[in-house]
Amino acid sequence: MRKLLIIGAGSAGQSLAREILAHRSDRYDIVGFLDDQPFHSEFFGKPVLGRLDEARDIIFRYEIDEVLIAIPSASRQTMRRIFQALAYTPVHIKVVPGLLEIIEGTVSLSQVRQIEPVDLLGREEVTLDPERLRPLYEDKVVLVTGGGGSIGSELVRQLLSLPIQRVVAVGRGENSLYELLQSVRDNRLSYRIADIRDRDLMRHEFLSLRPHVVFHAAAHKHVPFMEEFPHEAVMNNILGTWHVYQAAKEAGAQRFVMISTDKAVHPTSVMGATKRLAELLVLSAGREDGIRVSAVRFGNVLGSRGSVLPLFIRQIQQGGPVTITHPDMKRYFMSIREAARLVIQSATLLEGDIHILDMGEPISILDMAKTLIALYGHRPEEIEIVFTGLRPGEKLTEELVENPQKLHPSTFKKLFYTEEETFWSSEKRERFLAEAEEAIKTYNAEKVRQFLKRWLTDYQGVSL
Repeated sequence: MRKLLIIGAGSAGQSLAREILAHRSDRYDIVGFLDDQPFHSEFFGKPVLGRLDEARDIIFRYEIDEVLIAIPSASRQTMRRIFQALAYTPVHIKVVPGLLEIIEGTVSLSQVRQIEPVDLLGREEVTLDPERLRPLYEDKVVLVTGGGGSIGSELVRQLLSLPIQRVVAVGRGENSLYELLQSVRDNRLSYRIADIRDRDLMRHEFLSLRPHVVFHAAAHKHVPFMEEFPHEAVMNNILGTWHVYQAAKEAGAQRFVMISTDKAVHPTSVMGATKRLAELLVLSAGREDGIRVSAVRFGNVLGSRGSVLPLFIRQIQQGGPVTITHPDMKRYFMSIREAARLVIQSATLLEGDIHILDMGEPISILDMAKTLIALYGHRPEEIEIVFTGLRPGEKLTEELVENPQKLHPSTFKKLFYTEEETFWSSEKRERFLAEAEEAIKTYNAEKVRQFLKRWLTDYQGVSL
């Protein structure tokens, strides 16, 4: 029989304790609860043994085998306190999902799961309000480029919870679209295998589909790769974005939302520079064409391809080393589901040209690695951490906006906006696009970087 400690003596912890005592008493011996503000000294004859910070001492004193974190509404700060208290303890940790993951409002053992990287962020706070979003989405055709990717596929899933007529996932990779279709069973979902770099194909598909709302999530996002192949970044992130925008305009789309990045702010990378130039391109065109265009910026999302936490977990499970580029590196993080919900909400805003997701305070990558090592039951000396050095184009810290003083809260929680101050004329856009076409035809990385620097004065990229 396993000795169990329940962290959280509120309604979730009590519900689980009641179910365990009724149906799992042969497998678990509930030693007690931990809670900072218990209403009683015991529940169901099981004592409240102390506060959250006392977890480590209590685990060793009572020889606990398993810990169940039962606080669905825990903030990032609370979760961090709990994980710090559980560090370097030989227990198996399970968690109750956040409130937004619990559909019925009650907690059962069937919902308890293994700890996941996203739990390090605390509980999600953003939910979709179909009634509030109905005016934009009801009976509309919504198209998502990059529909098989991390962000795009989550946008598709979340959009299907709204009263839309149809969602079309457009992607170049058939495998990722296949995986999406296997995971989503909804006859309102359709798909197209198509490359955004093919201007004529984009035009053909958009005129056939006639989307009302377009989320443009397709992009090359891997910073080191784009440093090595900058012509690919220009082809995909700039010219591809322009093809999608032009096709959306010609098809009569009412709303165009470009998924951007925090790396577009004072860019040091080719990827960031191409995303910033794409912002300028479509925001300027939207002003003239009368289409509501916006760019949405956010940082790293847990669960996306290339996310650092799954990499850390694989490295820890293999016995190390855990590789980090720099001990001072910090990044903004958000769950992929919460990011997608905020992007969907942003499309309804009438204010601002650039929408910013509130991702909280940036998190130290080194601290995150140390926390994961501890949560997987290893002591610091057991898993080596190796610093590999900043890769080309990488920053130590990221920014979400050029001027924080010009950031305004929207009517949605965790969603802000700012105004774009630079707008290009149609003549300037034509000149820019012509130069972009010429630059990529050289297939010369240095010439492509020179092109980026001519058009973006604060691009701080360096030659390889």
